[in-house]
Amino acid sequence: MTLIKMRIEERIQAFMALAKFTGVNVTSQFLRKTGEHFSQAGIPRVHNLAEGIYKPASDKYAFCIWSRSAAGADREVYRDQFQPQDDGSWTMIYAAKEGSLESASNRSLLACLRDKVPVMVIVTSRPHGHPEGARYKILGPAVIENFDVSSRGFMLRGCSELISQQIEKYKSAYDVALYSLRNCLIMPFQLKEARSKYQINKEAREKAFRTIILEEYRCQCAVCQSKFLLKQNGDESIIEAEAAHIIPVEEHGPDDPRNGLSFCRRHHWAFDTGLFTITDSKAVKLSPSVLRAERRRFDLEEYNGEALIGPASDICRPAEEALHWHQSKIFKRY
Repeated sequence: MTLIKMRIEERIQAFMALAKFTGVNVTSQFLRKTGEHFSQAGIPRVHNLAEGIYKPASDKYAFCIWSRSAAGADREVYRDQFQPQDDGSWTMIYAAKEGSLESASNRSLLACLRDKVPVMVIVTSRPHGHPEGARYKILGPAVIENFDVSSRGFMLRGCSELISQQIEKYKSAYDVALYSLRNCLIMPFQLKEARSKYQINKEAREKAFRTIILEEYRCQCAVCQSKFLLKQNGDESIIEAEAAHIIPVEEHGPDDPRNGLSFCRRHHWAFDTGLFTITDSKAVKLSPSVLRAERRRFDLEEYNGEALIGPASDICRPAEEALHWHQSKIFKRY
């Protein structure tokens, strides 16, 4: 199946659907036969892996670029450079294809630069020839900001406001928040988030955070694995589980999914109160204060030392920095 010329809104839709795989290591088959493995993206493939720049037939814009070196591959013709930035974005210097800049591949990236059309970025995370097979990490969409003729390097920026603005043209604030929270997962975890950024899209971000956490934990409590999910026609499902911030919003905790856990309502309250915490090995640690309380049919003691259930994607596992904050600031040690 040939990928024909795409409209910008179709490209944005594919980027939105693929956001759930940001930072995830996928196989070559997933990239080459995306339509078979993940039809929600609405495209037959992310990349054909034939060369670094993938341009769909009849399209003047590149859809995806592939770097073998940016994630630390041991052999590479080009030396692409990936760098997290202080503003929460990331940059990459991506080398143009050897030969004429008038080649179809190079012209497709220059067209993206000229018209500010975002392009998907993937990197090799495990090289071809590895005993367990090659793997590729999806970094998400980026905008090409500049091209240096002397070095023949394209300057790309991901997780940027410019991409969010592109998405806003076709999607809701909630969709933009979903994209933003998913794509931050490839960046170093930040203990605090600027409240000005949070307040702008507070309702949308809270809803997006809940969606991601409940999806990752399959709408069940990470402690007791209890689950209540009632799907209703035309209405939002009734779900008992709640999305909990490890570092609370009131303490400027980020909406980063790595600052989240799914709990039933009882265990959400107990966690926020400090009656238990989560160890670095992702196990429940009970507060001694629980044993001093008057209680009846309070199911918490039996989970002491038990491992939490994990999220669907390892990249969404709770950040150690967030757990350390809860252990030192919220947990009742006595």
